[in-house]
Amino acid sequence: MYPLKLLIPIGILVLCMVAACSSPQVVSSQGGEGTSNARVAQVAVGTWVGTIPCADCPGIDYTLTLNPDSTYRERLVYQGRSAIPFVQSGTWGVRDGRVNLNKQGTGNNQFAFDGEALVMLDGEGNQIESTHAEAYRLRRQNPDEPEDNPRLWREKYERGIDFAAIGNEPFWSLEIDLEKMIEFRALDEENGSVLTPVPVAEKPETGEGIVYKVQTVSGNLEIRLMKEMCVNTMSGREFPYTVTVLKDDMEYKGCGMYLRDSRLNGTWNLVELQGKIINQKDFERNQPSLIIDLAEGRVSGSAGCNRITGTLEPIGDRINFGPIAATKMACPQMEVENQFLKVLSDGELRYRVSEERLELMLGGKGVAVFERGE
Repeated sequence: MYPLKLLIPIGILVLCMVAACSSPQVVSSQGGEGTSNARVAQVAVGTWVGTIPCADCPGIDYTLTLNPDSTYRERLVYQGRSAIPFVQSGTWGVRDGRVNLNKQGTGNNQFAFDGEALVMLDGEGNQIESTHAEAYRLRRQNPDEPEDNPRLWREKYERGIDFAAIGNEPFWSLEIDLEKMIEFRALDEENGSVLTPVPVAEKPETGEGIVYKVQTVSGNLEIRLMKEMCVNTMSGREFPYTVTVLKDDMEYKGCGMYLRDSRLNGTWNLVELQGKIINQKDFERNQPSLIIDLAEGRVSGSAGCNRITGTLEPIGDRINFGPIAATKMACPQMEVENQFLKVLSDGELRYRVSEERLELMLGGKGVAVFERGE
């Protein structure tokens, strides 16, 4: 048995070890040495807040959100002047161990870590030396899973992005505009970013998906979008695509999805088919309709006589309906139902949607028109 005088120091040592293990991870990038850009980028993601000095007001309520897709949002509210915030957004990255906001015009755009604080630097990238220096230390706000923010995905869709993906450790993002460009960005700017026209898509050797292969002046890029369920390691959210990006000798893995117009969600009643008006009174059972659930990637409803169910996937302005299953009831009039099911089975459909109207098109011609239902 150990004597008591030996047990006490051992106990203190154990407590110190436990405390060290449970302490939050910190990073110091003052001067940019000893810490990799990838590590700084990983720690920087989140929302940072503080009240910074103001020359002619009591202070500026400052909020900086650094998203894992390398976009940022900066929000300033000048106390005593107006409650209306000044908001600026753009992209960010890490160089020499420092967070850099890619801003247009003047303004503080560099930040360095000091322990758990993100410190705003002056216009030359130096630490601010003044009696108010402590006010430039921003604290981390509890993260709100920015990569799962519907507003973020909606903004991408409105910019014309058809497919988006993100990955962690290191953080990276991928945006594909099927009619224009592919942009791959790594927050660790040493590994660089690539902007290139969309090449011809290839089929993978096995599985369901798409492969893009690109040769650029900055190196080779291979992007594999595989239709396999993927779980984001930070948020736990499930995505329908597993994404792998091979850039030279680096491999980036993450999750992605085709972006969808949220207005597609809900019930849509068929009012016109192949140029003919559809009257609800002509159907003994139910008016033909679609009930779209984008979150589940599923569609259900009625073909007029039989109930239907299946899958769907909007890709850009195209909409692909998977195999549609229908019940087997017989009704006196099946002509419209058969035409309706034939339209849904076509793999070349495109769509236009507003709050109250959905139109399916084939070869530039409308083949089915729906109005919003209850």
